[in-house]
Amino acid sequence: MTGEPREKATAEAAGGEKRNNALRRARLERDLSQEEIVEDLNQLAARLYAEGCLPRAVSVSERQYRTWESPNPGYPHQATRQLLEAYFHKHASELGFKRRTSMHGSGAALMPGAFTSGTRDSGGREPWTGRSFGGHHGVHEPDRSAPLMAVAPGVAGDPTDRRTLVALTGSTALTSLIGANSASADTVRAFTRRTSHSDLAPQDVEDLELAVHRLGATYSAHSPAELWPVAARYRERAAALLEGRHTLRQGRALAHQAGMLSVVLAWLAHDLGRRDLVGALCDDAWQHGREADSPEVCAWAEDVRCTDALYDQRPLDALTAATRGLAVAPGGSNAAVRLSAQLARTQARVGNQDEFARAAGRAEVHRENIPLHGVGLFAADAVRIVSFNASSHGWLGQHRLARDAAQEAISLYESVAPGRAPTRLAIARLDLALAHAALGEPEASLPLAQQALKGDRVVQSIRDRARQLGRTLLTTYPSLPQVQAFGEEVRSLT
Repeated sequence: MTGEPREKATAEAAGGEKRNNALRRARLERDLSQEEIVEDLNQLAARLYAEGCLPRAVSVSERQYRTWESPNPGYPHQATRQLLEAYFHKHASELGFKRRTSMHGSGAALMPGAFTSGTRDSGGREPWTGRSFGGHHGVHEPDRSAPLMAVAPGVAGDPTDRRTLVALTGSTALTSLIGANSASADTVRAFTRRTSHSDLAPQDVEDLELAVHRLGATYSAHSPAELWPVAARYRERAAALLEGRHTLRQGRALAHQAGMLSVVLAWLAHDLGRRDLVGALCDDAWQHGREADSPEVCAWAEDVRCTDALYDQRPLDALTAATRGLAVAPGGSNAAVRLSAQLARTQARVGNQDEFARAAGRAEVHRENIPLHGVGLFAADAVRIVSFNASSHGWLGQHRLARDAAQEAISLYESVAPGRAPTRLAIARLDLALAHAALGEPEASLPLAQQALKGDRVVQSIRDRARQLGRTLLTTYPSLPQVQAFGEEVRSLT
């Protein structure tokens, strides 16, 4: 027998030799030598592979097992790890196998190549809080692989039944649940205990929720290029936690926050002009919202998709997104209010005046129950509805109504929320400039356009609307020198 005598093994474990004592203890609890446990592992591996519970066939040698009990056991491959977890009924980390990963740097997989500016100030702090990126985020990283679920024990008469059942249920063999007369309550309790197995720290989900709140609340105060890597790192953090072991309740909470982080990233991609990413991120948010049983996440995903399609001159796609989002948005939620206004302006964009009037009427009803101006990326407010109306009237050729709505929106943004909605204010100014241009007042149009482009946060939607204004002015007033100069300015926007 190549495995050491049990008396010697017990003495060595008690003596504290530098070994993988966690795995040794798990073996000695079963009163097995290394040779015997290798035999058991190979028998269980053959069964699990035949039943489709392992991704590939696994064979364990005595030399390999001795390595696992050594001071440097390495980290087993997926199928082997699943086998060990099934046999010992413990997670790999509880058997002494450690794999260190770090959240920092992982966000690069989501970063658009052209926007990799740093996410920290000179002190290495988050842009919205001044808090260091350190702390437990870079320390607590649960293993990314959940243990294999228990497999039903074999039929009676199989010589490995006792050992296999011990492997699947713990150090004490439990009776099978299949036989009604021999079924044990302890077996049922073992199933129940599994529902609470988790590697998550208590604050993991809370940290993601706080990140979503901060990103949303301070969204307009920072450039998209600055916020992208921050949001991307949290999104990859959520992905890592979802891959690890967690309860079903925790899994739904993680999926909700993962979906919301993808919504934030979709807005950032829209503002950065990365339309190739917007659709993928919205799809990801929608899927995680479904898995989390959180229709609000799905609704917010369609809100982004609708806006991006409108500015990308895809009005029918925008109408589809608004309709789909409104269908799942919880009644009375901010997402429902926003999508009601989105539906109205998409109807205007496709030239459907009657449907616009009906949808706009429904959106107006919400104005009595929402603040004049809300704060953050996920706010619903009355001034947004007014500014949407300015765009809608312009698309429908109702230029005086567009002018009045744009002037009202600008006045509200400047008086009620100065500096808090730079993008919406710039769009309102450009809508007013478009109305002046359509009403034969180019001299009033150009100063507004130049003011809109002087802000610190000139994102893709502002550039798109400015280009629309430039085309209108050059078509209507091609000989005016100031129009030609503005046309050159718009062409140089990147």
